[in-house]
Parts: sequence; structure tokens; C-alpha cells
Amino acid sequence: MDTVAQPLSKVIGKLEQAGCKYTIAITKPSRNIFQLEDTLYVIRQQLDADGILNLIAAAKMGKEVF
Repeated sequence: MDTVAQPLSKVIGKLEQAGCKYTIAITKPSRNIFQLEDTLYVIRQQLDADGILNLIAAAKMGKEVF
């Protein structure tokens, strides 16, 4: 199942319906010069040998904040 570039909330719903095991890591920028949106998106996925889908999610960045 390809989950990259999809909203995390929709991906979680699909994975739970399919009965898949998954983990989620959420990244954040090291500096707060960009405003972040509330919606998280999957930016990377990796399937372990155990069948667990590891997802990395991040918020979409907005404009610079000064």
C-alpha cells in the first residue's frame, strides 16, 4: 500500500480497516521560521521484515514568520 503524500488521518483509517500494524514518527523543523499547518502528511514509508509499516509524517510548511 502506497501511503506517501497522503494525509496521515486518511492513511491511519485505511491501515486500521486493513488490519495492518504500523508505527508513526512525526518530524518537526529544528527552527520555527516557518508556520506549520495542522494537517500531517506521510513523507516516508518503510515495511519491516516483521510486516510493520513504519511511517514518517510531517506538517506542510507555510510562509516565513518574522
